[in-house]
Amino acid sequence: MFRIGEFARFTRVSVKMLRHYDDIGLLPPAHVDRATGYRYYNVAQLPRLNRIILLRDLGFGLDEIAGLLDEDIDDVFAQRERLLMDAVNRAQAQLRAVRARRELMRDSPDRLPDIVIRPVDALLVAMVTGNRDDDVGQLFYRLESYTRDLRARASRPPLTLLADPDEEELTVAVPLSWVVPEADGIEVTWLEAVPAMACAVHRGGYAGLPRLMQQMLRWLEQTGARPAGRIREVYLRFGAEPELGLPTEYLTGEREDLVTELQVPLAVRRMPGQPRVRA
Repeated sequence: MFRIGEFARFTRVSVKMLRHYDDIGLLPPAHVDRATGYRYYNVAQLPRLNRIILLRDLGFGLDEIAGLLDEDIDDVFAQRERLLMDAVNRAQAQLRAVRARRELMRDSPDRLPDIVIRPVDALLVAMVTGNRDDDVGQLFYRLESYTRDLRARASRPPLTLLADPDEEELTVAVPLSWVVPEADGIEVTWLEAVPAMACAVHRGGYAGLPRLMQQMLRWLEQTGARPAGRIREVYLRFGAEPELGLPTEYLTGEREDLVTELQVPLAVRRMPGQPRVRA
């Protein structure tokens, strides 16, 4: 048996830490003298102490270690490897984002977009598909009138789903509060949730959107992110006819007050063996 000071010198673990391990139930002494309160340890406790030291070196917290001491060590290593790989992937993604932003700053320091990645919830919409040459305003007017008459318009901004560059069609959509009957050319459907959407806001006229799109696509290339779905233009502030009865917080009659968010869905990277993320 070793007194706590001897055990500390032998194991190179401080007396203070041994006492703390005792206090939290991680490594109680083998014996406590009732008269003196001295703590005694024996060599049979070395494997448990070594396991604690090993797990701490691997980055586990004491609360985690308490639940891992009696687990199979291979399972513990596999769990820690997954956690560390997740941390490495996050750090690498942050590094790519920093480098991409610095590159954008060198090219356009006065008009640098803030690009953030966030999840987007599923959305029930009524939508109409037309061609690039169609009057988008007329398509929206048709949709907004239809949903207004059915009293089904949700208080959410409308949006356009852009087609691939080599395609001619585009789709306009307005959010719904509930499912309504479809009409000629008007489809009612759910836009799937997107776990990772790259988003950037443009203020002003719609003529500036192509430049923002080019910057976002360059950012995607530099960060290694990959688009995975139709790009969205979400109209946070826009102009509309008064008879449509849209919420006033979305409306403006001034071109410089228009606010549009470009949203690019991203492919979600998976670790080997990690399940796919489903919308």
